Amino acid sequence: MLKKKLFSFVLTLFLAAPALAAPIKSNTTWSGTVTLKEMISVEKGATLTLAPGTIVRASSPEAGIAVSGTIKVNGSAAAPIVLSGAKGWKGIMLNETGAAPHRVSHARFSDAENGISLMAGQIDIRHSEFRNCDTGVKLVREGKLLLEDSLFEKNGVGVANEMKSVVTIQRNRFISQSKSAIIASHGSSGAIEKNTFEKNEQAIGLMQTYPGKLSQNRFLNNKVGIYCNQTQNTPQILDSTFEGNEIAVVNFSFSYPAIENSTFLNNGTAIRNDQFGSPKVSRNLLRGNKLAIYNYRKSNPVIEYNLIDANDKALYCDFSSYPVVKNNNFTNNKMGVELGIYQSADWEKRSGSRTIVQKEAESRNSKNPLLSKAPTTFKDFVDVSGNWWGNDTKALIANPKGNHPFYYDRKDKARVTYDGFGPDSYLLDEIRYHPWLSAAVAPIGPEKKK
Repeated sequence: MLKKKLFSFVLTLFLAAPALAAPIKSNTTWSGTVTLKEMISVEKGATLTLAPGTIVRASSPEAGIAVSGTIKVNGSAAAPIVLSGAKGWKGIMLNETGAAPHRVSHARFSDAENGISLMAGQIDIRHSEFRNCDTGVKLVREGKLLLEDSLFEKNGVGVANEMKSVVTIQRNRFISQSKSAIIASHGSSGAIEKNTFEKNEQAIGLMQTYPGKLSQNRFLNNKVGIYCNQTQNTPQILDSTFEGNEIAVVNFSFSYPAIENSTFLNNGTAIRNDQFGSPKVSRNLLRGNKLAIYNYRKSNPVIEYNLIDANDKALYCDFSSYPVVKNNNFTNNKMGVELGIYQSADWEKRSGSRTIVQKEAESRNSKNPLLSKAPTTFKDFVDVSGNWWGNDTKALIANPKGNHPFYYDRKDKARVTYDGFGPDSYLLDEIRYHPWLSAAVAPIGPEKKK
């Protein structure tokens, strides 16, 4: 009888969910089910190890694991570690833990404010899942992250890369983040490659320069694929596929990344450039988009060696945008080039937008030094000569100076008026397409990798 009672007591101890609050000062291993009622700390010099199959449950939003020492989350495919709890619980917080990387493998985080947050340390995360968190992984400052083969689903933000943090993010899936799958700002950098981004509000958002490569990624059915804001001549966007996004790539406010060797299929807008957004767009395939390349508010991209095929509209320019467009194949597009009603060098010369921009900047108390780089002189035509126009070339040959339906410029609407600028009318710019190429450019579009 005593032996039977003892076995029952030991079993009860093993299956019970102890509430932990005392600090961990020596090496400790958790297994079974652990309940956190409040924040527990792992102090310097101590290591907390979570064994395969461990379940950690936070019963309060204030509960979490604050680590100044080391944590090892050693799950396996057959016995993953589960960390969940009350909505908004604090997750694992790593604070200035030194150069040795923490390791997380086969872990499943859910419902946390931050599944993992890291300040001034390193962490390797593999084969893990983050669901329904405000942020899955947050690099607060000077963090270093290796993230591989993991899943982020229905979080607010998947990965936040901030304040001089460095990442390698590869072979992960990001599905249905309500804000952004990855955001980066304030001097952060790193490689983002071979990931799939699907149905996110925004896949990747970059604020300020981002000296890193975004390569071999797939962007499927996102509201926005990549958003660049004041990134200047960064990042490199290479060898990627954008399909079914509302907008595949946005280059806003002095962003001029390299967009090369990529495929844009059936997006609402493939590449949107706005407010001095002037990327280099080279050797891409843009096919079946409602609008292939949109240029607005002095956006002057370089567009060369692209195959721009079967789009509703291939190229749109408005508000003093003058791209460099050479050696492209424009084929089977419903509209080749269209100028908007604010595309008028005549207006820039007689009234001008520079004063307007400066006043807007002053009203916002903006001291952006890049404003000094804004163009001040404007030609009165958009030059698209030196390109191949496919079957439309026959119409150009037959009528070299004609008003062709696949171009829209001042031949279609000669003069425009603007609210707030009096009764004067202004001459719309024209499209110059002569001389055109007599044969298709080859090779063109994305280069096949060996």
